[in-house]
Amino acid sequence: MTTATQGKPSLNAWPLWVLLEKKITLSRGWESISWQVAEISQQPLDNPEATALELQLFRDERSAYRFNLSSQAPKVFVICRELDDQVWVPHKVTVCQDVAADSMDAGQPVLDIPMPTAIHAWLEAFMAHHGEWVDPREANRRLRGQPKPEKNTTGAKP
Repeated sequence: MTTATQGKPSLNAWPLWVLLEKKITLSRGWESISWQVAEISQQPLDNPEATALELQLFRDERSAYRFNLSSQAPKVFVICRELDDQVWVPHKVTVCQDVAADSMDAGQPVLDIPMPTAIHAWLEAFMAHHGEWVDPREANRRLRGQPKPEKNTTGAKP
């Protein structure tokens, strides 16, 4: 995290502190360990295990942000690193489901939490500032069965 962005969100970066919680449960006599996000905060957490991360937004991920925002339950994703002894440490925080899915495909643990209202509003402001992203390939596609527009080869105006 850069010192310039520490504490206050900018248009495309927000410093956050993430604290994970380890849960040990018994199932039919066997211990099972699971992890969850205990807390995510804009302010430094008074816990030595809290990790400072920066939530960064990128213009080329706007369609994925809109997909997340449009879902019934928008989420913040915490990508973790697994250390020895089944210990997870937060590594990256994102609101892009594509980034979270890529991390899961790479074998990294990913946790999620409901998106806090403040992050939701900040993400909407980012989208409003940069506009909705439209895939340029989509503009070149024609609807199936629709004829190509006729070209004027004579040079005369129609």
